[in-house]
Amino acid sequence: FLNLGASSMTLATLTTRFVFPQFSLEGKRLWIVGMVPGGLRHVLLQKFWLSSVCALTITLTLNLVSSWMLKLPGWMVLLFAATVVLMSFSLCGIAVGIGALFPNFGSGSTANRRDDNPAKIVSGFGGTLCFVVSIAYIAIVVGTLALPLYSQFVAGEFTGVTLSWAMAGAWAFVALLSFAACFIPMSLALKRVESIEL
Repeated sequence: FLNLGASSMTLATLTTRFVFPQFSLEGKRLWIVGMVPGGLRHVLLQKFWLSSVCALTITLTLNLVSSWMLKLPGWMVLLFAATVVLMSFSLCGIAVGIGALFPNFGSGSTANRRDDNPAKIVSGFGGTLCFVVSIAYIAIVVGTLALPLYSQFVAGEFTGVTLSWAMAGAWAFVALLSFAACFIPMSLALKRVESIEL
């Protein structure tokens, strides 16, 4: 589970650093981007899907290789792989959504330099919020999945079939939480970009 947490933290760092600033990086060119068919809504969805696929490729590879090196049992490798798939979409949804809700286009004479500097965009309120929400989401997911096994190995509460049902229930909760973590920021962001006057 520390391995899952480490892989997820790597993903949260990547999404906050590289996915969150994408909307803000459009800067003064946002009106040009908004003229594409489908408008800014289409652009935001493209950013989400592209970043999700890239994040999934990186994190799933990292997780599978590290699970193989740790010689984890097959069912645990599958559990972690399925969880990483969910987390990739959720963390990208959080980053793209919050990035569109709290854009940092810069101001004044430093506007152009600020638009092109992702590090300054991430260091604002939106970037901090994105990272905090991502960390909270990861902590809940890893804690939820670890709880049944912790109960079995330490307290002896679960055995055999009971553990399987407990793990299935935990993963179902993680799936619902992941859907909410992706859907809520993205839906709010899509509504916001539709109301932006170009």
